[in-house]
Amino acid sequence: MKILDPVFRYLALCGAASFAVAACITVVDVVMRKFSGGIIGTVDYVQLFIVSGAFLAMPYAFRENAHVTLDLVSAFLPPYGEWLLSLATNLLTLAFCILLGFYTTQSALSVLSSSDISMNIGIPMWIYWAPFTLGLVGSAVAMAFNVADLLRADRIEPGKGTA
Repeated sequence: MKILDPVFRYLALCGAASFAVAACITVVDVVMRKFSGGIIGTVDYVQLFIVSGAFLAMPYAFRENAHVTLDLVSAFLPPYGEWLLSLATNLLTLAFCILLGFYTTQSALSVLSSSDISMNIGIPMWIYWAPFTLGLVGSAVAMAFNVADLLRADRIEPGKGTA
């Protein structure tokens, strides 16, 4: 299922741009401290862009299996065992992403209704929660696609020999 992959890619590019903005703000702030007082609210801005970068890139990383994996166990399993282990870990990750996405959405809606703002420069807190929530809900969708792909994949069943 590659239908939403361009959306996941776009979110990852937004995440990368967000990291770049955080780095630029930090560098400009450090340089400006030599000449004046620096940028007001640097911490607020950098936190916003770092969180945005990390969470917006997550769905793409899940979809592309671009995360770190440990194959100490799966290396010793037959192909069907590897498939079962992959299915189990993908289902657990999907459940975790759904759980986090649900509770993050609830919290984001609560923050949206409370008109809460950041301490230093008054950025509305829902702006912090939006990429966080979008990344977690997107991760759940990406993992659902990964599970669907696994279920449709050719696999070697026990006693059937090689495919």
